[in-house]
Amino acid sequence: MRKNSLAVASLLLFLAACRSDVYRKLKVELPAYSPVKLGDFLEVVITPFLVAEQPQGIDVNKEIADYLKPELEKKFKGRVTLNQVPLESEEAFKKPEYWRALAAGSSKSLFLTGRATFTQETRKAILARPARSLEEEPLSPQRGLDERRIFTLDVSLYLIKAETGEPLLQRDFKETKSYTNPKQRADFAFYDLIQRVKAKLFRLVLGQELVQNRYLLTR
Repeated sequence: MRKNSLAVASLLLFLAACRSDVYRKLKVELPAYSPVKLGDFLEVVITPFLVAEQPQGIDVNKEIADYLKPELEKKFKGRVTLNQVPLESEEAFKKPEYWRALAAGSSKSLFLTGRATFTQETRKAILARPARSLEEEPLSPQRGLDERRIFTLDVSLYLIKAETGEPLLQRDFKETKSYTNPKQRADFAFYDLIQRVKAKLFRLVLGQELVQNRYLLTR
């Protein structure tokens, strides 16, 4: 038995050595181009978003501000402030004079604003378990229902230059996550999804390099 084990182990080591000659694993840093140079600004101002829909018990605007403000402060050398003046309609995004007036003469400010929709739904599916007999009820204990709660965060983010009132960057993000807990709390789900948005946004704004694995064939 011991001889067989040694033979199998030797064979596995040999195959691994052969496979390592076929390719090499490399880490590649992919550069990112950013149309926004944060170093040109002294302040980032987060304004209320236009929220089209949100679950009961959660204030999406408050959650966005509470999360993005400290995260930006870690990366941005200037000030990060909040402006509580609510947007009345989507027309504000198209009016440079609106943002120039809101800046109150501060030409080195950058507004972070946008639109957001946060939704939740519960989906049910019949578990794929064979029934005991043809007479068994469709939703018998042997089959049952599988429930999942699904959250979707749909965000359109704008970075607007205060001096001109024109957007320097506009991007759409849509993140979805499914939970096996049918009573998953909306605020916890929002935190999971906004982290994904932040990672993509910061890569765009800060020009952060993205590290990916690549495989180089050697023969």
